Amino acid sequence: MSREEAPTVERITEIFRRLVDGGRKFVLTTHVNPDGDGLGCELALNRYLKKLGKDSVILNHSETPSNHIFLDPENEIKKFEPERDTKTLLDADVLFALDMNNSSRLRSMENAFLKSKARKAIIDHHLEAKDFVDYQLIDLESPATGEIIYECLAGYDAGLLDKPIAEALYAAIMTDTGSFRFPRTDAEVHRIVAHLLELGVDPNYIYNNLYEQNSLGRTRLLGEVLASIRLAYDGRLSYFSITQEQLKRHGVSLDETDNFVNNAGTIAGVVVTIFFLELTNGVKISFRSKGDIPVNELAKLYGGGGHKNASGARLYDVQLDDVVRNVLRDAEKLLPK
Repeated sequence: MSREEAPTVERITEIFRRLVDGGRKFVLTTHVNPDGDGLGCELALNRYLKKLGKDSVILNHSETPSNHIFLDPENEIKKFEPERDTKTLLDADVLFALDMNNSSRLRSMENAFLKSKARKAIIDHHLEAKDFVDYQLIDLESPATGEIIYECLAGYDAGLLDKPIAEALYAAIMTDTGSFRFPRTDAEVHRIVAHLLELGVDPNYIYNNLYEQNSLGRTRLLGEVLASIRLAYDGRLSYFSITQEQLKRHGVSLDETDNFVNNAGTIAGVVVTIFFLELTNGVKISFRSKGDIPVNELAKLYGGGGHKNASGARLYDVQLDDVVRNVLRDAEKLLPK
């Protein structure tokens, strides 16, 4: 099956089994600026493949965010270095791109990934996948790619699941469901999580390391950000921005701002939240919405995408003030009358 539109869970697990059985050398990767879902999926799948006796490596364009390093005590995740790692991609039997559906999100790895003669598959839950792989193992109903990976691994041989694999899967699912509160967090998700807990996962350990080990600088920056939140369109839209100057003044890295956008959406009456993050060469935009408001459509206007209620975009060689003005103008079309 190649490029199937919306395969069932059974079909996904069947194709996954065929790919695993038919390969010896595997390379796993995820999108630029990886999150808990992508990283957790990589680590879980890598550990599982090694238990099967496979030759498996994880290569990413970006460094692992500091609050996720605890998930990788054995340094399984390597930052892609073209001179060292291009041959690994070219010689692989199977390439898995996890929690992503667009080759441009591979950045420095894109050329080698596309050039490789390996069988290529994405495992993902995002809308509008690009046609750059042989197999699209996509379940749009899954709240996290970690749920799909769990189904694949359990469907292959549930007996191989252990605590290290379960910890990585739990982190993947917890982060992408907003600690089990986002839409599509259904009974099946909780059944999966129950099994992961039975395998020894400590929820407090995972949550504490992901969300409660913040630097003083991050905490102070968050306070500054909360004081700067602005409302528009009769209080239905909230927005804020962070500049390079603020990041440097507080000594905060880009990845430490990942969850800031959710804080501005807790204001009564707000249905759309937008976070603008100034980069050294552009602007990163995070969109969030409630109910049936498709912020992914807004993200698409700026070359981005994602989920209906959680999307993003990244613009290069632009000015922060110009981006804020243009996005706020376009956002009005999404708001209920």
